[in-house]
Amino acid sequence: MGFTAAVALGVTELVASIAPYLWVTRIIGLGAPVAVGTASDILKQFAATNDRPILFREGRFFLLHAPGGIIAAYRKCTHLGCTVPFNTAKDLFECPCHGSRYDKRTAVVVKSPAPRPLQLFHITESPSGALIVDTNPLNVMDRGQEWDDRYLEIRE
Repeated sequence: MGFTAAVALGVTELVASIAPYLWVTRIIGLGAPVAVGTASDILKQFAATNDRPILFREGRFFLLHAPGGIIAAYRKCTHLGCTVPFNTAKDLFECPCHGSRYDKRTAVVVKSPAPRPLQLFHITESPSGALIVDTNPLNVMDRGQEWDDRYLEIRE
């Protein structure tokens, strides 16, 4: 009787430890289209905050007020993939892992070791005027160190 109880307890613990890994959860955010509002609303928000980047946690990106338009920058550092936050005190993006710094308007590297600027997500405009950011990491735009107007998704 004791042996059967011990085996039953062991099997129950094994199933309880493995079950959470077998449960499929729905991924929300990265990879899905994210509606961010209209271009005029976003530009008003930039004007009110001295062009401070707008964070969208669910899509893992920032909206930036680039020269002449709006871009969506992926928060993943191009050095080793850490999540890059915006440092309000220094007015730039700064990677906490190895200190790479990026410009707040163009996401171009200001200080290495990052080899290239933050990647950009595509932005489209819906018929109703809302901006939609495609957060599929397989469709990001890589670019060189220079800023180029062809990367602008939504022009002012």
